[in-house]
Amino acid sequence: MHNQNLLHIAIFFLLSAMLISCDNELDINGDYIEKVVVFGLLDYADDTNFIRIEKTFLEPNTNAMVLAADPSQIFYQANELAVYLEQWKDNVFIATLTVDYVDGDSLGLEKEEGTFATSPNILYRITQQLDSMSTYKLFIIKSASGDTIKAETNMVHDYYLYYPTISNTYISFADTGKITYTCHQAVNAKMYELWMDFNYYEKNIFTNDSVLKSLPWQIFNGKIGDNIDGNSNISYSLPRHSFYNFLSTAIQPDENVIRTAVGVNFHWYAGGIELYYQYLNILANLGINEDYISPEYTNIIGGIGMFSSRHAKHAIDIKLYDNTLDSIACGSITNNLQFVSSKTNPTYPGCGF
Repeated sequence: MHNQNLLHIAIFFLLSAMLISCDNELDINGDYIEKVVVFGLLDYADDTNFIRIEKTFLEPNTNAMVLAADPSQIFYQANELAVYLEQWKDNVFIATLTVDYVDGDSLGLEKEEGTFATSPNILYRITQQLDSMSTYKLFIIKSASGDTIKAETNMVHDYYLYYPTISNTYISFADTGKITYTCHQAVNAKMYELWMDFNYYEKNIFTNDSVLKSLPWQIFNGKIGDNIDGNSNISYSLPRHSFYNFLSTAIQPDENVIRTAVGVNFHWYAGGIELYYQYLNILANLGINEDYISPEYTNIIGGIGMFSSRHAKHAIDIKLYDNTLDSIACGSITNNLQFVSSKTNPTYPGCGF
């Protein structure tokens, strides 16, 4: 799954905002103002969507890293917030959607290890089907104070994949020159990302145990569209031999195994305009002249973070032509990885070139 890979700058922003806000070196004698931190990317095609809602923290004379490891400093309790979505279409209210307080650990959604506490992994879940043509407004109400935090986003629409186009087809990396990946731009999308999974079996020659493995390869990210109206295309080209370079880097030689290439999957992601604004803000803050540094981008009214949308498209179970299988097994870049050649090769499973 790559659903949390869509534009890692989004996660970078969230963590940066929390680290800055929790710095106990800043004005430790002043009054602490708690801020709600929000990160959510809605996809109308998903049967379940999740929003992460956390809080900044501060405690005088206590190291921020110690506080970050304490879940009570990060997560709200179930009764502390009332959270819901409103669906609007053409400025007309349609419906109110419930948002459930859940522990991601219980759903098999474990939080990655890092500075912040990982368990429990509190998330806010939407199980109602979303509509691609609607606008969704997020409301977070603090039970104790009645303060309301708001955000809204337009949904990224569906879009067409030109290449690779559909699942259950074939692709070749054996030709010389470049390969160009292309999709049509989506309405309400501004940022694009493409991942490929390379799937293969690895068999131990001593035990005959065979394991199906999958290697993710980020082909491109941060590709910016020239409009949000769904006009024109997004294209990205790179040399075909980059595929073999990826394999040689990602897979270690092992004389104790035999490997068989199965095929590839492609995962396209189109992200909303808020991701683009965040991207611009991060670039601005990387400058060396502080006169040009802008405040962190947020579209959360009354809090910080980002609430946006995206849409993922997948082309899966794409087979490799025999010439590509032979290139993996016998080519100069990957011939030490113990892959078998194609069955049409006269010296299968070896190389006869």
